[in-house]
Amino acid sequence: MITITERDIADRGAEIFKSLANPIRLKILALCLSKERTSKELREFLGISKPLLISHLRKLTNAGLLEYRVELDEKKMIVRKYYKTKNIDLCLMEILKEIEKDIETTP
Repeated sequence: MITITERDIADRGAEIFKSLANPIRLKILALCLSKERTSKELREFLGISKPLLISHLRKLTNAGLLEYRVELDEKKMIVRKYYKTKNIDLCLMEILKEIEKDIETTP
């Protein structure tokens, strides 16, 4: 029998794996692995539109695979987001360990 908690954790795991199943999102994670990148930099590297990039960034952020920090450019009076890949190994391991723990403790 699957509990609600197990289903929630499994759903989160599925969200992560779905996020990783897209080549553009994999490229974004690769580009942000060793260096923070702005959305402008990412668009230039990938050659995609701003709306499409925003959609991919949102999915990666929601899945917990990408993080960002916000910085104000006072000269231009604009806010920039700098994206960085989170530690994916730890994120996936945490999900799998939680699923395992919930399965093992279910009567």
